[in-house]
Amino acid sequence: MSRTGFGDGSFWQCLFSPGSVAMVGASDVPGSWGFNIMQRLIQSTGLRIFPVNPSHPTVQGLPAFKSVLDIPETPDMAIIAVPALRVPSVMQDCAKKRISAALVVSGGFSETDEEGRKLESQVVAVAKESGLRFVGPNTMGHANTHARFSSLGFMGKVVPGPVGFAAQSGNMGSRIMQLCMNEGIGFSKFVCTGNEANIRLEDYLEYLAQDDETRVIVFYIEGLREARRFVRLAKETTVSKPVVVMKAGATGASIRAARSHTGVLAGSDIIYTAAFRQTGVIRADNEDELADVVAALVKQPLPKGPRVAILTMGGGFGVVSAEACEREGLQMATLSDSTLSRLDGILPARWPHGNPVDMAGMDTMGEQVVLNCLSALIEDEGVDCVLSLVALHRFAPMMPGAAYMPSQRGNTDARAENLKAVAEKARSLGKPVLSVGAMPPSLGEKTAVETPWEGFSIYPSPQRAARVLHHLFWYKRYRDNVRQ
Repeated sequence: MSRTGFGDGSFWQCLFSPGSVAMVGASDVPGSWGFNIMQRLIQSTGLRIFPVNPSHPTVQGLPAFKSVLDIPETPDMAIIAVPALRVPSVMQDCAKKRISAALVVSGGFSETDEEGRKLESQVVAVAKESGLRFVGPNTMGHANTHARFSSLGFMGKVVPGPVGFAAQSGNMGSRIMQLCMNEGIGFSKFVCTGNEANIRLEDYLEYLAQDDETRVIVFYIEGLREARRFVRLAKETTVSKPVVVMKAGATGASIRAARSHTGVLAGSDIIYTAAFRQTGVIRADNEDELADVVAALVKQPLPKGPRVAILTMGGGFGVVSAEACEREGLQMATLSDSTLSRLDGILPARWPHGNPVDMAGMDTMGEQVVLNCLSALIEDEGVDCVLSLVALHRFAPMMPGAAYMPSQRGNTDARAENLKAVAEKARSLGKPVLSVGAMPPSLGEKTAVETPWEGFSIYPSPQRAARVLHHLFWYKRYRDNVRQ
């Protein structure tokens, strides 16, 4: 069977939007995989659940079955959380039942030793003979937020959104999702790929590239099993959808750890870096950078060029930010005479009349002064993107416990509308606006932000914001070159 396509798409429907699930290894024991996954399935919307447990007539209040073969209908998919030695026989039952999709949570396969690899090959043989496709083994689960479906037994609610995410680690996948959700970014699909004995990361790339609910694709990668196919698919995908990758396994110790984790060979990091650059894949060095980039890709337009205007409330902050931008290959924009004239009408005569634009203390006069300066920079034809070192979320009408200055109090609806208008203007002109808080994030400034901030991306340091602008410009330039 060809690895591309998975037939008419019914497999993916069964995997990510099942109407019925056989939960093999369902349990009443709190804290066990079988218990926690059952909890998630029960919370899913409109799902028929068939617990399979040969020792109990009911599990969590639902009638249980001794075997998959005893279920009165053919479930769309099976979730298997039993000891590894039992998995081959359970898979045979699923094949006899003509179940087309399965998820094998159980560990103890190729990630362990030679016996584990032999056991995994038995499971693969059953699947190959019957046409059954499965995730894993050794997976944390998966979720489809738009279908309100989750098998993530050891993770809480996943916020819906436009990001499709496949991770070769459950723990790293969970961490990255939490970081993104802290930025107000939600997910369309998530899957922990496990050992990829049957469905591989390249398959998820092909699927997510065609998924209408996914606008940005994210991967945590330790190694690729079909690297040439990944390169081909990535090249096709990045023309229309950004692909962001965190690739681990660059050192000897991490390569060995990856092999014992999912049985994957990490390979040469130099080759991976070159492949990503040649195919338009954005590579993040760590999970924070990945979350930063994804937040901007979801909330911001891509800049037309590398010219940055900086709005700051202090000279030193502006100097540091200008240096950060230039280190990332960006350019300081030269402001037009008309923009300088507009700023002269807003700021006191002592402002330095250049870029960075130091507001010379006027940022304390409230959001309208700040937004007027911001609008002037956004509308300058010589500016491609704006870095605001005046923390725009200071004016958020919904900040819990915020201590506003008298000049910042007033009609919260009007304040929200003013911010929204500037954000929409920036988007219509194709100019990303990134904001940096004045205080370190440990003081709670960044975490106070809640969502109507689709129009602005907020970062804890100018260095991280400049790095994001570098990635946005690089990706825009790559995509334009390919399209031409």
